Amino acid sequence: MKYSVYENIRKIRELKNLTREFVAAELKMSTSGYGKIERGDVDLTVSKLIEISKVLEVSIEFIFKFDVSIFFNETSR
Repeated sequence: MKYSVYENIRKIRELKNLTREFVAAELKMSTSGYGKIERGDVDLTVSKLIEISKVLEVSIEFIFKFDVSIFFNETSR
């Protein structure tokens, strides 16, 4: 399984129905600059990761461990 904090940030944002524009504005950065973070085109600093976690209203640990499949896997009863 491929592990990517950048992909997790994008997936969490999308599941919360937040736009890139909104998150970028909250972080006081350009939309294109924020897009580079989600694509993994730039290195993510710890301080920026903290800011992103606050905007997304999740913990940093949640971002690292996030697995979108937990929302869609069905268990048999």
